[in-house]
Amino acid sequence: MGESMEKVEKRTDRIKMDVILAAGCMLRLFYVLFSTIYDRQYDIGMIDLDAGHTVTGGHLAYIQYLYENWKLPDFDPTSVYQFNHPPLHPYLCALWMKLCSLFISNTDVLEESIQVVPFVCSLLILWFLLRIAEQFELTEKAKRFVMLLFCFHPALVLLSGSVNNDCMSLMFTVMCVYYTILWSRFPTAHNILKLAVSIALGMLTKQSVAQMAFPIAAVMLWMLVRSLDNGRDCRARSVENTRNTAIPVVPVKKLLGQYVLFGVVSIPLGMSFYIRNRIQFHMPLVWIYTLPEDSWQYTGNVPVLNRFLFPVPSEMLDNLRQFKLGCGYNVWMQIIRTSVLGEWDMADVGRSVKVLAVLLMLVGALLALAAWMAFIRVFVVRAKRFGIDSASRILFVVGYFVHLLLYLKFAYDYPQECSMHFRYMEIELLFPAIALAFIWQEGTKEQLEMRRREGDAIGHPAVKRAISQVLFVLLLAFCMLSTAMTAVWCLL
Repeated sequence: MGESMEKVEKRTDRIKMDVILAAGCMLRLFYVLFSTIYDRQYDIGMIDLDAGHTVTGGHLAYIQYLYENWKLPDFDPTSVYQFNHPPLHPYLCALWMKLCSLFISNTDVLEESIQVVPFVCSLLILWFLLRIAEQFELTEKAKRFVMLLFCFHPALVLLSGSVNNDCMSLMFTVMCVYYTILWSRFPTAHNILKLAVSIALGMLTKQSVAQMAFPIAAVMLWMLVRSLDNGRDCRARSVENTRNTAIPVVPVKKLLGQYVLFGVVSIPLGMSFYIRNRIQFHMPLVWIYTLPEDSWQYTGNVPVLNRFLFPVPSEMLDNLRQFKLGCGYNVWMQIIRTSVLGEWDMADVGRSVKVLAVLLMLVGALLALAAWMAFIRVFVVRAKRFGIDSASRILFVVGYFVHLLLYLKFAYDYPQECSMHFRYMEIELLFPAIALAFIWQEGTKEQLEMRRREGDAIGHPAVKRAISQVLFVLLLAFCMLSTAMTAVWCLL
């Protein structure tokens, strides 16, 4: 009878998760179907298959060039806007269009079909995010909590229809996180090969994916030091135990062999496009398009303290009232705004839409603050208490702060409103979100009762319960507001 009830509970949990994932997929499908390749896009330029190819700038022009020529540009990629990006994303889009052209003669429909590529990538992102959540000691309810956030977050919904390379690059970044965790717990050549291919293909999608090299290297270094210590220890420890994981200590020789395999695969493959351009066109390995200082987006004339710390209150309120482009100069305000609204000019929308936008921003800001505090508590301060193994802790802490610091450096080096967009740091959703799920789980009725039965010190159970309930209300409100804003984008 007990086994039967357990099976029923597992089946029920699986159905509930499937419903959440299905809702996330349908929201993305709805957005893609009701948005064109020119709606809420970044740096895309134009595509016109009827007119034939002219070398114009933008991601769509890049896709069209590969679709019509099926080869990399034979000119300096920096001479044409956005042609400096690696070719994996535009090649896959061009390949999809070639396949569709066998059945579709209408060029308008063929051009719109490009959105299928980011849509599929957005679904794979959800799949890998779920796989990551399953690697931690989270209850089924806590997993549903965090997947609700991922499924309904506006930034991830917007990505599903984005025809530039942002969605695919995030997909490979999330894959890097997942395969790093998997390899650290099961350190086989097969798993490190998956990790090597993920970061290499990510670098062939967008150069910013290379930032994952820092947290990956930190985990690799920890694994190596651990193996060296084990070799010197006559007791020969075989595993590191946490509450739900047993991480084997790999012999140093075997570990170094895996590192060589990782480097042999990831470096030549990931760097191939950049080395080719360096040799053929003398293009720097890292090259970023820079807007001129007379651009309307330029923020370099704003004091650094106002840009990175405290916005002028009157201007901040004016920005909230107007939602106009050219008003954003404070990096934290831009993170909050662009994470839920993109950077679209909403100055002319109706009052009700502005109210919806403000509510979405406020609830999103509260959730972001709670998630950041949760991250510090769960991964930085009390990781062992939550059953988090050392490798995952290192990966998340180093990954979070490296991406944050490099994002801030990017915003400082390139003082433009567009340089502060949340899409440059969307992987930062993952790390605090997992921590937030732990904090929510800690205050659930089931967890409190279980710890009480086990005789564990709970410490202010009423406070934990209240925090859990508030987080759930915030998440529910966020999901509803996000759905409403998606409908506004698509139907108005």
